[in-house]
Amino acid sequence: MQYIIDGYNLLHKTNLESRDELIKKISDFCHSCNKNAKVVFDGDGDAEFASTRVQVVFAGDADAEIIRLLNEAQTPTFYTLVSSDNELREVAKRKKIKIIKAEDFDFSAPDKQSVRDKPTCYLNDDEIKKQLKEFNYFKN
Repeated sequence: MQYIIDGYNLLHKTNLESRDELIKKISDFCHSCNKNAKVVFDGDGDAEFASTRVQVVFAGDADAEIIRLLNEAQTPTFYTLVSSDNELREVAKRKKIKIIKAEDFDFSAPDKQSVRDKPTCYLNDDEIKKQLKEFNYFKN
């Protein structure tokens, strides 16, 4: 599973002081529950706390970048949007992507589904396409 996180939206719903502190907290969360995250921020910056589990994206318009990511999601059940932005939540809802409001995101515990899951290896959209092509499985 991969979280798509509206960075500043989540930051402003927490008591964290900085962007880097938020990234570190997300990274710790992802490592503890074996998940990945893509955190999208407006503007420029470097992500000194980015890790193998957390990708940090700086975009001129974070909302536009998140909408692009949501629209490109070919496996909606693989993604969870973390944002309280109504427009982003509406796009995710249309795509049937799980949504967690920023104020409801819990850094301390994996979601209930994760606790029940055994460790799982997930494929991203490109890997899925490659596997389907390799095994000659095409949907009609």
